[in-house]
Amino acid sequence: MPYSNAVWYRRWLMACVVHLLSWGLRLLYCTLRAEHLQQHFEQRAWHGDRSVLLAVWHGRALYFLHRYQHQRLTILVSHSKDGEFVSQVLQRFGVHVTRGSSSRGGAQGLMEIVRKVYSGYHAAFTPDGPRGPRYTVQPGIVAVAKTTGAAILPVTYGARWKKVFRSWDAFLMPLPFSRVVVVYGEPIYVPATASPTVFQAKQHEVETSLRRITEMADHYFAP
Repeated sequence: MPYSNAVWYRRWLMACVVHLLSWGLRLLYCTLRAEHLQQHFEQRAWHGDRSVLLAVWHGRALYFLHRYQHQRLTILVSHSKDGEFVSQVLQRFGVHVTRGSSSRGGAQGLMEIVRKVYSGYHAAFTPDGPRGPRYTVQPGIVAVAKTTGAAILPVTYGARWKKVFRSWDAFLMPLPFSRVVVVYGEPIYVPATASPTVFQAKQHEVETSLRRITEMADHYFAP
């Protein structure tokens, strides 16, 4: 197959898969019944005078594509081929994409996130991504919070009926017609003058909060 035809075919195939997946997710979201715990933390952060940085584990991000669509939200996505696919899906849900990652173009990506936050965007981070270790917060979200003054809002979810994949992030997908519980943590603020010691303490605080609310979500539907 000539190179130009091969490129066209790959793009066409990706567009078809993105379209099908987007509609499949929309149908899934329509069947889910959500409950919310500690939602006053979300209201405090989201209705304040600062931008919000959502902190979501990599394996618990799927539901929030629905929850926060069309909310002037940007997400950092890698420059990889997988990242291009994810980027196209996110854009179908009205999410702005900033390209970059912690391993390739990370510094430039974070600076672009900072610029977007200054211009009025909120941002979402998977602070244990893109490769883990699982449930370990990397410093990027804390650095952006320190620079911009934005509030970090830990959030996670669990589902009564679900499929948990055998991936490094234990990716959780709710099954159709499942009940879903969304759990929020208290907003976390990082002073602009934070010393390295305070910075590390805030990083630990985000991780501790996410681990705690994830445990709450996982036990919510326990018999």
